[in-house]
Amino acid sequence: MSEQRRRTLLKSFGTAATIGLSGLAGCAGQSGDGSTETTASAGTATDSTATETDAETTVSSQTITDMAGREVTVPATVERTIGLGSGALRMLTYLDAVDTVVGVETLETQNEKRPYRPYVLANEELTDRTPIGSRKSPDTERMLQQKPDVVFWAWAKQKKADDLQSKLGVPVVVVNPGDLTPNLQGDVFETLRTMGSVLGSDERAKEVVSYTKETVADLESRTPSGDGPRSYIGYLGRGKHGLTYTQPLYPPFNLVGATNVVSGIAEDDLKKKKGAARTTIDPEQLIEWDPEYLFVDLGTETYDALEDEEYQSITAIQNGDVYGVPPTRDYSINFGTVLANGYYVGSVLFPEAYDDVDPTAKADAIYEQFVGAPIYDAVAEAYGGGFGKLDRFT
Repeated sequence: MSEQRRRTLLKSFGTAATIGLSGLAGCAGQSGDGSTETTASAGTATDSTATETDAETTVSSQTITDMAGREVTVPATVERTIGLGSGALRMLTYLDAVDTVVGVETLETQNEKRPYRPYVLANEELTDRTPIGSRKSPDTERMLQQKPDVVFWAWAKQKKADDLQSKLGVPVVVVNPGDLTPNLQGDVFETLRTMGSVLGSDERAKEVVSYTKETVADLESRTPSGDGPRSYIGYLGRGKHGLTYTQPLYPPFNLVGATNVVSGIAEDDLKKKKGAARTTIDPEQLIEWDPEYLFVDLGTETYDALEDEEYQSITAIQNGDVYGVPPTRDYSINFGTVLANGYYVGSVLFPEAYDDVDPTAKADAIYEQFVGAPIYDAVAEAYGGGFGKLDRFT
């Protein structure tokens, strides 16, 4: 993680220089308190405020439009942050901003009921940050004690963000982390760009966006879209979800061209939640669809339903083609895991197209790019398994 911190420090120096130049390029106007206002032209920033001296212009703030459509004035230099809501802290780690985090939700520090998510496994120092409650019940007093420059709140509604900002007297920036389904990829990239603009980490944001797009393109180029074997993902998401809880737009399937047997479910039948919709299907429907390959989203308590008599006629179970993959969802979407699972799923369904890929090595490379460390083994241990056939089918 020392390399990650060095990159952050270097970017901070570079950003300071860039801000100084952009301040000189703006159109100046005198404000009521004697400061000089300039108009910024890059990113999501709409304007900035600067104090001019004989030697230099120091930008002191910028106004951005967040993903709830709110105009928020934030400091030009952000050194102390809090990520609130599912996905905000994850995105801070993607942007090499771990050292700015001064408070985290309690669930990031107390995990008796659930293992750590990849971004925490790679940055375990986050578990020592001050707990500030939950996204539903943030402890505003504790948050204020940490003196954040900015609070990033994932998936927040406009009114709630306004209320929290009023209570704290601190800028609250709303982001919507999205998903890697075709209709929600844009939100992933906009979140990275918005947070990168606030943090002064535009180059890092561009790096993550470019890497994600390149990886998606590689996965999509290896096989024909939608022509692959009939496949199903069950036990989706952390918790007590069963075999019949699934995702009609499961990104790893979409990315490699698998035929998701659930994809035909009408939109009205799906639960609208953060990221791509999920749903519980009728067991009889799963039997009728008869998937050739069945994948299990690991991290649930038991998988006993796979041995139920009613499911034994399913081709995947008869042939022993039942495989485990780490959860793509654990407090919203783990984007690195989505891409890593794509390579593993691809290697199972289309072995010739992926004969140049070692899925575990690829997963390590992906995790290192996103969260700063090659943590595939730690992820597999945390969730009770990694890539491979479930033990009872080996």
